[in-house]
Amino acid sequence: MKKLIMLVVLLSMSLVLVNCGGKAKAKMNDIPKWYLNPPQTEDSILEAGDAAKHSMGMAKEAADARARDAIARAIEVKVSNMFKNFMQESGVGEDAEALEFTSSVSKQIANTVLRGCKIIKRDIKTEGNLYHAYSLAEYNVNSLIQETMNQARRQKSLYNEAKANLSFKDLEKEIEKLDAVD
Repeated sequence: MKKLIMLVVLLSMSLVLVNCGGKAKAKMNDIPKWYLNPPQTEDSILEAGDAAKHSMGMAKEAADARARDAIARAIEVKVSNMFKNFMQESGVGEDAEALEFTSSVSKQIANTVLRGCKIIKRDIKTEGNLYHAYSLAEYNVNSLIQETMNQARRQKSLYNEAKANLSFKDLEKEIEKLDAVD
């Protein structure tokens, strides 16, 4: 019986060691400098993203998407936040017991069109059996200004169209009134 228990314990330990061995972490000196501190320019927004995946293609795509997402959040982000704090104490004197619970939840949503956003740098390294991709995305501020102007024009056009439709409806009502009089 003792041999069986010892065998089960050894097998369990070996499984734990095997499962932990395949997930190497990136060494700090392997991380591109531009990832930790993206360059800053006056006419562009630059943000970095990364992803570690078993597939090199998926790592690349995920890193690119995260870099673009960081730019979108830099331009516009809607943040919802909830913070809860609960404290309770019961008992008297040295027998008193205190209970405290704190919870914080945050959600960030970005909804931005990034026309002209491009990946300007990419680095892929291997970490154990994973590919770790790093991507640097650039979004030209002139593209942002142009997109904002285009959106303003579309809004103005929609407003003018709605205004014209109301005028035509008013005209039709007046014509109907004239027809009713005849």
